[in-house]
Amino acid sequence: MNIYDKAHDLARALQASSEYSAFLAAKEALKSDPQTQKLVQDFLRKKLEQEYEAMAGKGEDAAKTEQLAKMHELLAFNVKAKAYLEAYLRFQRVMADISKIIGESVAEGLDVFANDKS
Repeated sequence: MNIYDKAHDLARALQASSEYSAFLAAKEALKSDPQTQKLVQDFLRKKLEQEYEAMAGKGEDAAKTEQLAKMHELLAFNVKAKAYLEAYLRFQRVMADISKIIGESVAEGLDVFANDKS
């Protein structure tokens, strides 16, 4: 078994998945509406910034959280934006699940500090 061949098999399976197809279709539909596309990009950029800040241990910024909630509310009323965000999140969930499966399968070998007493 060649591990790289298996990785390519997985890549092809992802490309053929219904989640990826739906994501690409929603992305194309969003491209036809540049104004909505910009709103979605701004929302995702701000959401990512907030997630990075949380991972860095910074406290939650209530104003940013409220701004994101209002942006999400606005986008939920736009058919193309809503379809894109739903497809995006579904595909991201698939990718996260796959990453988790792979990570858990080799976790023992990656736990370099397992016997560290300090």
